[in-house]
Amino acid sequence: MHERTTNLYQSEKDKKTHPSAEASNPQGMGSHRQWGGGCPEVSSPPSNPVPLEKSPGARSSGVSQRPEAQSRSPHQETGDRKPKAEGGSGSSDPGIDALKKRDELGLTNRPKGSTYSKEQRQRIIEEVQRLSLEGVPKSQILKALGVCRSTYYEWAKERGASQRKPSALSLTVYEKQAILDKKKTQTELTHRKISGSLRHDGFWISPSSCYRVLKPLGWVLHQELREAPWKVPHYEPFRPNQVWGEDWTILSIDTKRYYLLTIIDYFSRYIVAWVVVKTVTQREVQNLLALAYLSEGIEQQDPKPILRADQGSPNMARETKRLIRDLEMVLSPSRAYRPTDNSRRERWYRTVKQEEIYCYPTYPSEEIARSSIAKYIRFYHEERPHQALWNYTPRFVHRLGNNTELLEHHRAMVRIVKEQRMSLNTMGGEYQQARHQRRCKTVQPMSTPA
Repeated sequence: MHERTTNLYQSEKDKKTHPSAEASNPQGMGSHRQWGGGCPEVSSPPSNPVPLEKSPGARSSGVSQRPEAQSRSPHQETGDRKPKAEGGSGSSDPGIDALKKRDELGLTNRPKGSTYSKEQRQRIIEEVQRLSLEGVPKSQILKALGVCRSTYYEWAKERGASQRKPSALSLTVYEKQAILDKKKTQTELTHRKISGSLRHDGFWISPSSCYRVLKPLGWVLHQELREAPWKVPHYEPFRPNQVWGEDWTILSIDTKRYYLLTIIDYFSRYIVAWVVVKTVTQREVQNLLALAYLSEGIEQQDPKPILRADQGSPNMARETKRLIRDLEMVLSPSRAYRPTDNSRRERWYRTVKQEEIYCYPTYPSEEIARSSIAKYIRFYHEERPHQALWNYTPRFVHRLGNNTELLEHHRAMVRIVKEQRMSLNTMGGEYQQARHQRRCKTVQPMSTPA
């Protein structure tokens, strides 16, 4: 009996002297870390006493007792390290029924990055509170359930708070009402277009704020679009009339095929010239180029615009190329079967088709078609906000012709509106109404250059 005690003491001493033997446990800790009973039993190290005999202080009696010491029960091996909650295999220890609890809470095989439902959060909070009252640390419970501690405490904070304090930068009652009124009167507008349209009324509201107001009501329009196949555009102009895009598309007039020819400015998305014709030949393309050249006063500009067009026969005709050379312009043909080479022009045709041409099965006559398209182009230039232009209109950007001034004005207006919004939210309702009326007089959109 005395010899067994000595050997056990030496076995424990050998464990402290040779930590590499303890590292054979794949979890790096004692067997008390094997929760749930589902982990495989730790295999004993190879019974090769040669390295231990060479080490200082090693004895053969300790080596012979090592397999016996490792075959003991988990409570005997860990010594005095027992669970805090006594009572056998009760539910107070989350390690015993961890897999069962995870399955009950719907946490088994949970995809990475997925969110927890409201019911799951409630049940997890109740389970953690119940086990913590029995003496089990919360960190141990959350680790067994696979829930992040910071996430759990955020849930508990939101549950304990009666009502979150509103932010000083939150939208005022009048701004929210303006968003709803704009959506009711023009239901076809998306939240981004509403953000740009409200600037004409003195409201500077971000598209994300419009989205948060319209989302609970189900008034957000969703458009399923494929991703663009390009990342960096080949042409990126920095001023108006630097790069033009020219092409034509089909429309129906009195059940007959007609064509809409347009030239768009790459910088501002402004329609420089357009025409409706029965057929497309080199004569129509040349007349359109002359109209765009004269309407924009390109004869006084140096260098002249670059014309981006496809390799159709009207564009590649000898007389068309000669006219382009006489106008001192540069022809840049796009590649065959590559519509992305003239992407901004193709995007314009998608807009005009979805919002104007496809709204009518066929136009009754040429006069009605030209009048309707002219009305839409005027709306596109002066009223329709463009997302790629920071929700400004194409005419405004085309006449301003400077992105630096445009961004400075945008940042200044956002800063002014935030300051006024903070002051309004700290006052009462009567003061808000009076200050809002004065703000609408002071906050005006940037004047369009002549």
